Amino acid sequence: MKATKTIPALLSCHALKDLLRSSSQKISVLEADIGKQFENEFRHGHIPKARYFDQLECTKPSKLIPRGLPETKCFESYLSKMGVSNSDHIVLYDRSPIGFYATSRAWWLFKTLGVDSLSILNGGFYKWLKEINELESSDDSTPKSQEETGKFTVHKNEEMLKNYKDMLHIVSTNDKEQQIVDARPPNLFYSSNAGHLPNSVNVPYTDVFDQTNQCLKSKDELKQIFNNAGVDLSKPAIYSCQTGTTASTLAFAAHILGQESLSVYNGSFTEWQQRAPKEFIINNKTDTPAA
Repeated sequence: MKATKTIPALLSCHALKDLLRSSSQKISVLEADIGKQFENEFRHGHIPKARYFDQLECTKPSKLIPRGLPETKCFESYLSKMGVSNSDHIVLYDRSPIGFYATSRAWWLFKTLGVDSLSILNGGFYKWLKEINELESSDDSTPKSQEETGKFTVHKNEEMLKNYKDMLHIVSTNDKEQQIVDARPPNLFYSSNAGHLPNSVNVPYTDVFDQTNQCLKSKDELKQIFNNAGVDLSKPAIYSCQTGTTASTLAFAAHILGQESLSVYNGSFTEWQQRAPKEFIINNKTDTPAA
């Protein structure tokens, strides 16, 4: 019997096309969104066999954490009814014009909920449209068949998640073992009206994409970006941003570069700015023009 071929974490459009046609493993393709802003577009045309995945389903947004984790039983039911099971390989994509956005947070969410067989489609929907141009439409009013029911169970991986108490302890004890990497643009990271966590470094989210093709930059380029910011990929890192979304993109990039210990501060600066003592909000000025 042939061994199952390992599916890479970053998947090209042609590789996904081949998987959908010939893989012996069940592939669940999910168009990831934060809310339902692209649901109508999805119905009119999406990657074949894809299902629409709203990662805010089963969550209760708050002022401190607008994009929280879903309630476990509700989320298990949501994925199961969608036809997703723990034995599937999940491929995520979205409609971001600059690479991927909602997808990377969905990747982090699934990793946090115990899924390891997981990929992101490089370049997302628009890259697929340009290179493959095979779409199908769907009508959510069509009853789901029995075949579309899976069995998804959450197995939470606490290592992927940091909360406010974790971050406060790291900052207040001046823990240098944990690198804090902020994905926001420099004009927020250094702003007198915003700022950043102590000892954090800035790797802007947009820097990791090649805008000539809307794909993630090469591994060599990504390594240089992290290195230039002072991030040691052989050591643990916590990724942060405004609400935990673009931080997940940096976490994913670090993951494919081999970083073994990484997590995302889900509340990120939205929570930190409201809860942290003023001395733990740094407002350094910079001579670098804002991005």
